[in-house]
Amino acid sequence: LTDLPGELLELILCCDVLGAADIGRVSCTCRRLREACQPRGKVWRERFRLRWPSLLKYYSHTDGVSWLEEYKARHNAGLEAQRIVASFSKRFFSEHVPCDGFSDIETLGCPSHFFEDELMCILNMEGR
Repeated sequence: LTDLPGELLELILCCDVLGAADIGRVSCTCRRLREACQPRGKVWRERFRLRWPSLLKYYSHTDGVSWLEEYKARHNAGLEAQRIVASFSKRFFSEHVPCDGFSDIETLGCPSHFFEDELMCILNMEGR
């Protein structure tokens, strides 16, 4: 792999069969592959695009975005949103919803469009 030209290596690493964990493992093997998987590069941007295509509209092509950090933030926001939604039935089973019932959503510390996107994913899941 390390002897391949950079463009070909990027194409392989952007393949939709590979997941984020695969890219993370590949980048840990050597300096050449770590550089190919740089956080602001095409590989992590493609991972982000493949996983959450509707979120790309929030980014400009001229922005110096760390796609690895954005991927991590969106992934963590998704996990937190799932946890919050799972707790709804326990907290709001009664007819009275407390005034501060949604305070945990307001203090997530991530962009609101990450949380909205995860809610849409939950709503569109099969069997829901």
